[in-house]
Amino acid sequence: MTGVVQRYVAALNAGDLEAIVALYADDATVEDPVGSEPQRGIAAIRAFYAGALRLPLQVALQGEVRAVANEAAFAFSVSVEYQGRKTVVAPIDHFRFNEAGKVVSMRALFGEQNMHAG
Repeated sequence: MTGVVQRYVAALNAGDLEAIVALYADDATVEDPVGSEPQRGIAAIRAFYAGALRLPLQVALQGEVRAVANEAAFAFSVSVEYQGRKTVVAPIDHFRFNEAGKVVSMRALFGEQNMHAG
């Protein structure tokens, strides 16, 4: 599970949409942020990340991955620059995995208090 998280971060940094999508099960859900309408299935997840990758991201793990049973959680930072303004978001993502090691559920926990001018 820790390896999947590391590949996820690397793929976000590389802007590699196919590498991100490959981490998910066909019937996975992505709720980013928590409280928004979940993206369901690979097509919706691909479209979600395609939108997220329109601008280059700088992603870095903040501390160690917490992994137990079939779940992992990790804090990280996402830096993005848009129209000369840099923003840093500091979410905690929660992944749930199936027996094949694919992500079946991703939930991103963050709010306004976790977004800062960079």
